[in-house]
Formats: sequence, C-alpha cells, structure tokens
Amino acid sequence: MFFEIMRDTLLDSLSKTVPITEKRTSLPILSHVLLEAESSTVTLVATDLEVGIRVTNESQVTDPGMLAIPSKKMYEIVKELGPATVSLRSLENHRMVIEAGHSVFELSGMDAGEYPAWLTLDQAQAVTVSAEKLLHMIDKTMFAASTDDSRFNLNGILFEQDDKHSRFVATDGHRLALINEELGFTLESSVVIPRKGIAELRRVLEGVKEEIVLGVEQKNLFVKTERFMMTVRLIEGDYPDYRKVIPERGNKILKIKRQELIRTVRRVAVLTSDRNKGITIRVLPGNMEVTAVHPDLGTAKDTLNVEYEGEEFSMIVNASYLQEAVAAIDTEVVSMEFHKEGSPIVLRPDGIDTYFNLVMPMRK
Repeated sequence: MFFEIMRDTLLDSLSKTVPITEKRTSLPILSHVLLEAESSTVTLVATDLEVGIRVTNESQVTDPGMLAIPSKKMYEIVKELGPATVSLRSLENHRMVIEAGHSVFELSGMDAGEYPAWLTLDQAQAVTVSAEKLLHMIDKTMFAASTDDSRFNLNGILFEQDDKHSRFVATDGHRLALINEELGFTLESSVVIPRKGIAELRRVLEGVKEEIVLGVEQKNLFVKTERFMMTVRLIEGDYPDYRKVIPERGNKILKIKRQELIRTVRRVAVLTSDRNKGITIRVLPGNMEVTAVHPDLGTAKDTLNVEYEGEEFSMIVNASYLQEAVAAIDTEVVSMEFHKEGSPIVLRPDGIDTYFNLVMPMRK
C-alpha cells in the first residue's frame, strides 16, 4: 500500500476516529484505525463495537491496500508534522512508514483481516435532515440522560415519533428533557440511542452545516454525509413510560429572566454540601427567594424579581439539575410551572411549546 494525502486532511480524519479507539478494550485491534486505500480515495475506519465511523478522503493512491495502525499514536505523529503532503507506505510484517518533508516514522500495525467487519445497512429507514436541527435536539436533551450504568435503559435518549413530530426524550429519574421537531422521519417503533453514541455523534456533527442522511434499522442508527458515515448500536430494552411523570399544565406559572436565575442559583449553591445539593425556592407575588443551608458552614439567601401574582408556594430542588435545565433554554425569559406539592417543576422557553425540562422536587 502506498498513498499520499494532505496532512490537514489526514489529521482531521484522525481527530474523528481517535476518541472512539481510545477507550479501554480487551481486543487490541480496536485501538487501531483501519486504513483502506483504493482507486483515488483513502478511508479511515474506527469502531469500539458500539460506535463506528468511516471517513473517506480524496488521495493519490499508487498502490491500493489495507492496514490497521495504532490510532492514537498515528494521530500524535501526524499532529506534529508540518502542513504538507504526507506519504504512507506499508512494509512487511504489518508495518507502515510515514514521511513528510525530512520526517520519517515507522509504525507497527496489525493485520487488516482481524478488523471487525463494517455493518451493512441496506434495509435501514433513512431520510435527509438538517445536521444543525439534529444537533439542536441532542443539545436540548443529552444532559438529562442517566450516567448510572446499572440503569442501562436510561443511559440514552429515547427517539420516537407521533403523527407530526420526531421526539427526543432523556431522563435519569430525577429530571427529564423533551423536545419535538419536524424531521420528516418515519419510525416504525421507538428506539433508544446510548449516551456514549450520542456524545460521539454530537462531536462529529459539530460544525457540519449541510444536510445529512439519518437512518435507523433494527439494532443501529446511522448518520451519513458525503465524507463520513457513523453507526451507533441502539440500546435493547424498554424505555420507562416517561409520560407518567409529566404533570398537567401548572396552575402556578411565573416568568423569570434566564440569566438572573442562573446567576442567583449559582451564587446560593456555593453553600450547598457535597452530599446535599438541595436549595429551597420560595415564590411570592413579584419575587422569588432562593436559600441554601450548609450544616457546617452557614446559609445563603438571594432574592430576584419575577412575574407572578398567584399564591405562595415553595419546594426544594437539586441546584445542579436546575442550573443545567435553565442553561439548556435559550430564550431571554423562562416560564416556570408548578402544579401541586410533590409534583415536578416544569421549565419552558417563554412562548415555545415544543420543548421543556422538568426537575423533580427533593424531600423536605
């Protein structure tokens, strides 16, 4: 195998593959990137058996071939090279020579035949969607997905559809985020996309402006552009009925400036403890009091103006959950709803009904 490629192009491709191959694995081949040189293109393939990516680049291929090379070390080498053409040539015993200018590296690899086969997704449902819209849906929900490995069916985002909208839902049992968008997609049944796969997908989509092909088949989701294709193995198992925790529209509704709420919660949260992140919110006509009590260090209290004319109510919520929920809203004003004691607090962008977050109250 022998081919030449621009250093910046190769580095960009490796930056997309390295995070997938960096994870600890009992299979040494999975720490490698597979190089496939053919005709006038070079394709880099990386997988951890749950997430996979293929990145294809134009290249001057003199001698086609395939070889698996340590992904992270190759990235480190290419990163240090100057912005010029890089030539890569395979030797016997699965070794590769990397040359650029006066720099020469020889790197040991592995037999390409040992690399896992790439998935064939010919039967997948697929549609063209906006990359920015898909990224928007991910950003509005991913933070609420569970990180508890023992709750595997909550370690991801539920992707479902009704007659009009595609819907992303994420929850860890203490909070929930839900967004509806028109993707023009048709799903035969709901699927759960794992948090790890969503994080990798988000990283690859960041900066992509063109439309992408989004598809789902029985066990995998895939995203495809002209240059790359990513697959994510879906979580098997039923997602909890999240609708049971969504309260009726609150009869206590207040409006509050988003940045003021974020700053107030951040200030008061300084005096929460590591074991108890709870802050008390007390809402009165015209203002909101936010307090925290640290068992050893003292107390904190802050007050801010709100639009509210109803009865007084109060609740204890996790400060971190509330901060993340409000941060995910991008309107200047946040609508906060409270139905009754013991029900969650619901936060919406003011004037927008297609997205909301809810945070469960803590025990008093």
